[in-house]
Amino acid sequence: MSFSSFSQTDTPVVILTENQAREVAKDLVRYDALKEIHVKTQVRLNLLLEKENLLQDRISKKDSIISTQQEYIDVQDKIINAKKPITFNGFVGVQTNQLSLTEPTLYIQTEVEISKFTVGARVFAQPNNPGGYSLIVQYKIF
Repeated sequence: MSFSSFSQTDTPVVILTENQAREVAKDLVRYDALKEIHVKTQVRLNLLLEKENLLQDRISKKDSIISTQQEYIDVQDKIINAKKPITFNGFVGVQTNQLSLTEPTLYIQTEVEISKFTVGARVFAQPNNPGGYSLIVQYKIF
């Protein structure tokens, strides 16, 4: 018993010459090689796309770090370059001569600090000597 779909008589027969058969075999081998090359190329392409995405991520992280550092530097520059306000100071004190309390000098001092300079005046009094005054000019070293 045979089925019509599997019949040998329905299949057309193609007869090829030896040269034609060799060419067909070469084409089939080339097609198989091209399929392998295509698969390998697709793998390489996917790897390159992944590397490109990683590179883009690293570049964006680097840019955000640089931006944050620049903002920090800008804030530090503002702090460094900020002008120190003028300050006024007043003092009351006792000054002695050579670490002895025999003739202490009572003084009142006022100052104005401008950046590294201090300008002021001092009024002093001693119990046995007449009082006096002096001017003060100082430069801050450290």
